[in-house]
Amino acid sequence: MIQTNYIEVTPDLIMTSMVTKETNKLIRPYLYSNISCLNLPDELVFVNTGPHVDIARKFRRDMESKFDKETSYLILTSKTWDYIWGMSAFEDVTVVSSSQTRSGIRQNLKQGIDSSYREWIIRQIPEDNKLHQSLMNNTIFIPTIGFSNKKEIGPKNCQLFLESIMASSMTIYCPSMKLLFTDSYIQSVMPPFVWSIATIETYRNWEQLDFDIIIPGRGPVVSKDYLISIRIWMENYLNLLREYRNQGVPENKILQQDFPDHPGKQRISWIDGGQYHTGIIQSMTRYWYKQILKEESEIEDLIFISE
Repeated sequence: MIQTNYIEVTPDLIMTSMVTKETNKLIRPYLYSNISCLNLPDELVFVNTGPHVDIARKFRRDMESKFDKETSYLILTSKTWDYIWGMSAFEDVTVVSSSQTRSGIRQNLKQGIDSSYREWIIRQIPEDNKLHQSLMNNTIFIPTIGFSNKKEIGPKNCQLFLESIMASSMTIYCPSMKLLFTDSYIQSVMPPFVWSIATIETYRNWEQLDFDIIIPGRGPVVSKDYLISIRIWMENYLNLLREYRNQGVPENKILQQDFPDHPGKQRISWIDGGQYHTGIIQSMTRYWYKQILKEESEIEDLIFISE
């Protein structure tokens, strides 16, 4: 059986956390997005919905009661199922997403959400009956607004700066609250899902911003120090992959080499993930190595052209 805890990150930011009643441990936290409520001067803004519509609906109702304010916006930072499946709890408000997320949802609705996909998710998480009910009985809809680059919402003294980055991901920066929402670029319970080598530059740009708290796509809040540790780890990992390339390590042998541990590996939530996280790291390693091998071929192409 599951229940939700409300976490007061700051007096004006409340998050949900799903726990088991019996053990007080997170249920498969690496498979559920965070849901957040921001208390702005005259309105409430929610970020993502999680996959459980009844939990999203109760969270919204409780926050509107707590702050005695109406909800104006729901912001979706991704089109992934665990970020959006509770969105019918917000049918009466303005829903904002990136253009890619908006078009992705529109395409899903046009094609029909395949019941086999819902059933596949249920097989992956057999212990969560609430999730099963939400997946089989709930609906999603096209966001009200989709933007392709940057957008600002909220009053001047408490603005939210939204930025569409890669794929359908979106970040939210709130200078007045010193908050940064990072979507899947930072996940404190697991490795990031965004594997482009250019992500390092994104991390460096974030480090220049004035914030204290990161709200990851999944998992507990972390600080800027965690972001820096992820960026340093990624740089070291990629440098090591380039060394292995220079040593002539073949692509099918790359997983047999030594690599630094991800900074989140000692977290309990990571340990609970077991082989799931190991599989992500292996996939990420293979993906990065392919990119690095391509770097070498591009250099050779340039030499050939210059000759």
